[in-house]
Amino acid sequence: MDAPGLRFMIMMVTVSLLQACNVQQSPSLSPTVDAPELPHAYQDAQQYQQYYQQLLTADSLLSFDASVELSAAEETANQTLIRLRRDMLAHYDSIHFFPPARSFYSSKAHMYTTPLFAILKKMPKGGIHHLHGAVGGHFGWMIQRALQQPHCYVYWQTPNEQYVKGQIHFFSKEEVPDGFYPIQVLHDSIESFEAQLYDLLTFEEDVTKDSVDIWKEFENCFQRIEGFTSYQPVYEDLYTAIFDSLVADGVQHVELRTFLGGTLYDLEHTAGSYPYDSIIHYLQQAAQRVRNGSEPNFTLQLIYTNLRFQPLAMMKADLKKAYEVRQKYPDLVKGYDLVAKEDTGNPTRYYLDAWLMRDSLTKIYGIDMPLCLHDGESDWQHVTNLYDAILLHSTRIGHGFNLSFFPVVEEIVRTQNICIEVNPLSNQILGYIQDLRMHPAHHWINRGIQISISPDDPAIFDYVGVTPDYWSIFLAWELDLRSLKKLAINSIQYSLLNEDEKEKALGVWQEKWTHFIREFNQVYSFKK
Repeated sequence: MDAPGLRFMIMMVTVSLLQACNVQQSPSLSPTVDAPELPHAYQDAQQYQQYYQQLLTADSLLSFDASVELSAAEETANQTLIRLRRDMLAHYDSIHFFPPARSFYSSKAHMYTTPLFAILKKMPKGGIHHLHGAVGGHFGWMIQRALQQPHCYVYWQTPNEQYVKGQIHFFSKEEVPDGFYPIQVLHDSIESFEAQLYDLLTFEEDVTKDSVDIWKEFENCFQRIEGFTSYQPVYEDLYTAIFDSLVADGVQHVELRTFLGGTLYDLEHTAGSYPYDSIIHYLQQAAQRVRNGSEPNFTLQLIYTNLRFQPLAMMKADLKKAYEVRQKYPDLVKGYDLVAKEDTGNPTRYYLDAWLMRDSLTKIYGIDMPLCLHDGESDWQHVTNLYDAILLHSTRIGHGFNLSFFPVVEEIVRTQNICIEVNPLSNQILGYIQDLRMHPAHHWINRGIQISISPDDPAIFDYVGVTPDYWSIFLAWELDLRSLKKLAINSIQYSLLNEDEKEKALGVWQEKWTHFIREFNQVYSFKK
């Protein structure tokens, strides 16, 4: 097939998919820019420069932040940030070491010492769209709380098929399995026990070695903490601490992916004894404590989550339950998702019979069920879950890492303004990419694809909040203040808040942003 014929075929397929997905294009958010027609020869260097500038301008008009305008104060701050970025890049070039191109753990300590990190930590970030349950805070808090709790035990023997070393759980004294010891006894008898336990709960440099099965280690970390994070007496305090840590990092809105299937337990009640109403109540209470304390305008929403390893029949039952929960808590439970490793889990379309139930379930329960599908977290082209994300009208897409393999899907994402929940450091740490300059989102934002930035599982990755992600991409993608502002705005505009809530949240964020810019310019004008 000749080139024009191939282009026509691609265009027709794209049109058909756009129609199937009921796409409403928005030129203001997904602009189309005609490339200048280039001459075969240039009269002189001045004419060459003119065409060069036309190409730069055309590209800038396609960028995801093209609609953002900066005030005079913001432009002053922007120029300072650009100078800082250029100085940092020049320094890294001189020492032949660019942190975002290497393992996060090889430069994590350095990152914290930089003025850029201090600046970005203070920056109001709006919200985060992609955060998994109890791994959103810091495990140092968990260990200290575990040491204060009676009946807390840690498995401290050679791993077996049932337990891994460092696994935390609460037991009645007469029910403690072999290999578990009171955490306080371990603390008092083992030198540096806290540090050893913390190392087991988190990733560090060794996890990047080729010989390490990183997803197995990832799953082991979740297994180690589950007995603590599901323990009812600490549940509300745990999430209060998580939300407080995010507020301290400049976050005002959190959309939490969480299991509501009844995993809570205590010494008298096994897992599953507590109904989802209890879990929701504790999360609401934690959010309210944050509003009463560190952030009066803090907002929380939940994305009902299950695993993509479940059989179809179980998923059908779970989806019905999700509708029941959303009907009861429509302002809190806002969507549905499947998580776990995509390369080995069931493909999204494996659950097609469940997804096709949504229309009838919407009629039965009188409420819809938006999807925020965790699709495309793979660097393989044969993992084609993104086709399903589009066909199922996923409101946002979690990760979408291999989107560039599917050009028609990528175009639909752009024209339909589907926001991609990008998790830069998670993608790097879990081995999908090494050099963040080559992260596909660097390409997406230049094409006008809308993204938001989230930390995914920061406690396991051994950092707090989302500032480390912003620090890394600011350097790797050569961002500026306009890009940072757009990312923050996207985190609210593409959230699951309703329109009135978004308007209020944007007002709160704008006030914080104005204060941030004013303070930034005062500090850095003084330093000049």
